[in-house]
Amino acid sequence: MEIRQNVDPEMLRYWIWLALVFGAGSSRLLFYLQYVDSPRDVYEAMQTGRYHDLPPALQKSMTEHSLGEAESIAYYCRSHGIALLPIDSEEYPPALRNIGTPPVLLTAKGNLNLLRRPLSLTVVGTRRPSPYTERVTQYIVRELSRRDFVIVSGFAKGVDGIAHTAALENGGSTIAVLGCGINVNYPREHQALREQMLSGGNGLLVSEFLPGTQPFPANFPRRNRILSGLCEATAVMEAAERSGSLSTAQYASEQGRTLYCVPPADVFDVRYQGVISLLRDGAYPLMSYEDVLLTYYSRHPQYMQQPDAEIRTSERLVYAKPESEKTSALPNTHHPAKNHFAPETDQSAQPVPRMDEKPLPESETGRAIVQYLRECGDTYADDIAAALDMDLSTLLSELTLLELDGFVETLFGKHFRAI
Repeated sequence: MEIRQNVDPEMLRYWIWLALVFGAGSSRLLFYLQYVDSPRDVYEAMQTGRYHDLPPALQKSMTEHSLGEAESIAYYCRSHGIALLPIDSEEYPPALRNIGTPPVLLTAKGNLNLLRRPLSLTVVGTRRPSPYTERVTQYIVRELSRRDFVIVSGFAKGVDGIAHTAALENGGSTIAVLGCGINVNYPREHQALREQMLSGGNGLLVSEFLPGTQPFPANFPRRNRILSGLCEATAVMEAAERSGSLSTAQYASEQGRTLYCVPPADVFDVRYQGVISLLRDGAYPLMSYEDVLLTYYSRHPQYMQQPDAEIRTSERLVYAKPESEKTSALPNTHHPAKNHFAPETDQSAQPVPRMDEKPLPESETGRAIVQYLRECGDTYADDIAAALDMDLSTLLSELTLLELDGFVETLFGKHFRAI
């Protein structure tokens, strides 16, 4: 099956050539791309020797790969329904552009629209989960899938496979981020899952590795930054002290993503020592899917509206209506019956002030920071500094003072929130 994309075929071969030469996750290539107009400019600069800092390994790689090879890969992808998504293309997932080392070229197969869905959660964990972890993963994924969340995971055995499967079985959608080429059947145990994802229109396979790339061990730590980067939040279901899932959690922290961890069933169980460390460092305990809904509702309420009839009692806190709407919905009566079982309240008590009515710091810089956090919600320190055009060290000092004064609080991974 041949696919069509809004990507210049002429430029595409240069993107592929750069991916061949530099490999995955190259910060040097990203540096070069900052100062040119197109990938062709980098190619021509390399061919004419304008880059004097190329290490010997890169110089050798240049001689081993040609534009003809790149064109062959482009043809193979077109013929096999594999999309090629350069970092400057419209189909490229916007969230990935903001991570520290975004992949310059993605390959993808399946429903590309899933990359632009506003509600998604990355789910990671061990390849040999406990029965407790299996039940929790199935429960969390089932409930979020029914609420239009896209579940992102790494397609490995264990927690990853459980998450992908639970999403599909409950009518949801799922994205698998691979540590090998799209056309490489790995792991073999997931061949049926792969076919299920691609045949129903509810799945997508994504990789920054070109077709034919084998699942070398070094690929997976690089892959993990994409796992966390695709979503606003990552959930670690089970992780031992040296689990690879901790790499994804670390990337989530560095990228300013929200991090959840499922509390262990047994705090002495060595299979959960990695999770315990993350919880100690400030990760959010994931006790229910509603914990995820609360976080996302504060950022994307427009995507999470549900008819009253569909809201369970336990979800009222998440989908609660504004106070004005609740008042207008009351029966038209001037003398409602008194509830003798309700606690006595002070009728003259003032309502809790809205965020925009709360006091602000005295300093101009402090006011700017607090107002920004009140408008934007939980925010990573680097993003605050960029938005307010402040030096990061100065910002962190100001945030420390604001926390002492009770205006902000520190969350996991250099997140900050206005109080």
